[in-house]
This record gives sequence, C-alpha cells and structure tokens, in this order.
Amino acid sequence: MDKNRKLELIQRSLGIRHKLKVHESMKSPDTHEELSLMLLSKWELEDELKAIEDLIADARTTNVTRKKEFLTKNGPIREAESKRRTLEAITTKESSSAN
Repeated sequence: MDKNRKLELIQRSLGIRHKLKVHESMKSPDTHEELSLMLLSKWELEDELKAIEDLIADARTTNVTRKKEFLTKNGPIREAESKRRTLEAITTKESSSAN
C-alpha cells in the first residue's frame, strides 16, 4: 500500500472517530425507531473503522516483515550505512546540478 493511500485511510479513520464521538454526545432518542436508526448508523461507522484499522494493520505487518528480512540479511549497521550513502549521493547530485 502506498503512502498516499495510508494517509487517506488514516484521515478517514480520524473522521469516523469524530463522528462516533458526536454520536455518543447526542441526547438519547425518544422513540424505538430513532434509536434503531441511530444504532444502525453507529454500527456502520464502527464497521468501517474496523475495516480501515485492519487494512492499516495488515500494511504495517507487511512493512515489519520486510524490515525484519532486511535487517536479518544486512544487519542494522548496514541499513544506516545504506541510508547515509543514499543521502550523500542525493546531496552530491544536487550540488553538482547547481553548479
């Protein structure tokens, strides 16, 4: 899952959490029909939130697995060296482009 999709899901989950808080702060419905409608809409929001949380959790699990494989293969020192070399290469390219 790409970064933009993750951000969209997180933002949606925050919006749903807010809506659920609003539901909780509302006064109790007067009739059974109103109560059933309120419960149904609340459950729909909770189900969507659970689905989003599951998708995000799956993406995080996949990311952790990839990181474990990388660290097992290369070790943490090599990861830091790799990041440093990448930053140096980018910095070198930018400075040579500016000249």
